[in-house]
Amino acid sequence: MNSSAQPADEPQLALEARLAAEAPGLRAYLRRVAGVGARSAELDDLAQAALERALRYRKSYDPARPLGAWLRTIALRVVLDQRARGLRLREAADAQSNELAAREDATVEHRDELLRVLAPLSEVEREVFARFHGRGETVLELALALQLPEGTVKSHLHRARRKLAERGRTGEAR
Repeated sequence: MNSSAQPADEPQLALEARLAAEAPGLRAYLRRVAGVGARSAELDDLAQAALERALRYRKSYDPARPLGAWLRTIALRVVLDQRARGLRLREAADAQSNELAAREDATVEHRDELLRVLAPLSEVEREVFARFHGRGETVLELALALQLPEGTVKSHLHRARRKLAERGRTGEAR
């Protein structure tokens, strides 16, 4: 015992020594509770978490009762908390995966609808329209990228808009 230890520290040191003596039995208990598939490192982590929690809540320990039972109750709580945390993580991952799949479905549907609406346009009209309205490119940028005069780009853009407006008026877009 440390010579600087005060008499008030003796129950604390005694509890720590008793917890250390319980550690091998605690690990064996955790192996049974966590299952045969639990790795050694996982068991060590669980045992450490249980011992840490026991020290944190040492004031709840009744010295008149068996230490092993109290410690095993804490260890069981640690295992259950870990499983619940793992379940919440899996549920969050599943929800994120479902949301991503729904977004992908919506994107595919949106793309298909857009292709259907833009179908009556010529390839160059579709290109000019999509880049101007979809990407926000200017007429000058389009002219340089497509190697066309600016006036031709404006003409293609005007024709594309006119065709889409006519199609909308006749109800073909639906």
